[in-house]
Amino acid sequence: MKENYSWSDMANFMTDCGIPRSVVRNLADPFIAMLYERPVFDVIKFDDYLHEKYGDYEKQGKSQADIFKELFGDKVEQAKYCFGIQE
Repeated sequence: MKENYSWSDMANFMTDCGIPRSVVRNLADPFIAMLYERPVFDVIKFDDYLHEKYGDYEKQGKSQADIFKELFGDKVEQAKYCFGIQE
């Protein structure tokens, strides 16, 4: 996995995965980006989008990780990197 994504790289990745540009435009998290010393998207803002798109997925027995796998498929690790999610 590429280790030095730019904001533009990450935005293009997200739009290529079907996330609307209007959503991507609002995902930047400058505070966490300062801590990580790299671009990072705000997972809380993205969760708000997921709830708009999928409804209350937790009540459907799904976790955010499940939705990430459905949405990003084999690119889920790249998506998690964009949000600073590390396992």
